[in-house]
Amino acid sequence: MQTLPTLKLGSQGSYVRKLKMNLAGLGNNYTGFVIDTIFDVKTKKVVENFQDKVKLTRDGIAGPATWSRLIEKVIIVQKKLTARGYNPGTPDGWFGPNTTTATKIFQRDHGLYDEGIINPRTRQKLFDPSEKENFKGRPTSNNLNTLDPYVSFLARKLLQLGKVNNLDIMINVAFRSWDDQDKLYAAGRTMPGAIVTNARGGESYHNWGLAFDASPIINGKLSDDTAAFKKMGKLGEQLGLEWGGSFKSIVDLPHFQVTFGLSNEDLLNGKRPPK
Repeated sequence: MQTLPTLKLGSQGSYVRKLKMNLAGLGNNYTGFVIDTIFDVKTKKVVENFQDKVKLTRDGIAGPATWSRLIEKVIIVQKKLTARGYNPGTPDGWFGPNTTTATKIFQRDHGLYDEGIINPRTRQKLFDPSEKENFKGRPTSNNLNTLDPYVSFLARKLLQLGKVNNLDIMINVAFRSWDDQDKLYAAGRTMPGAIVTNARGGESYHNWGLAFDASPIINGKLSDDTAAFKKMGKLGEQLGLEWGGSFKSIVDLPHFQVTFGLSNEDLLNGKRPPK
């Protein structure tokens, strides 16, 4: 691979534009940055988010490792589009006009909104067209039976462990529908309210039955007491659950998840937890 410049906050030039085109094309532009030649704060946040996803050091700098993973992922998309009969041009790792056009045609052919980026629904349709579980068609539920069996088991253990430690806990949400996830993502962006998530439908472990939200109950009522949430979070972590209170970006106190080492991209590509 050619030597690419290290880019960071304040960098300018044509490679900043290429960086932004790749990030946006892969569906990572949750801050709504403008695709131009300036590496601004919004770009830095998106780079950090991408680094989190691919398990690189979260420094917001596009260095060799970040460039390598970014270009690799674009090439994978380009090759998949080609294999499905679409023409993104040479698989060169740049999400340019040809790849954008091929993506739009693919989206139109499959009844998707033709925005020309690999959003979650497009990725699922492109990489896992025969998806049997119909996750994206399931409704939101607080029933633990809608979760992966092992995640459901741990959720029930959390409720039991809470009682042992004099903390009543309620499950607020188990499986969350893709449509409801999109509504959460819209808050603070295209809809009123504050930003509460960077995950669209298909990008949250809730949408795959691998996460649930819980809240402490104090004096018979749902509580927003931070200390109670922290106590609950520590109990969950003792069970091996990943707690949203320890997240690096948007802290999510009610959230617990088990990823089985799978990224949301893995899940959209058709990979599933072991049975």
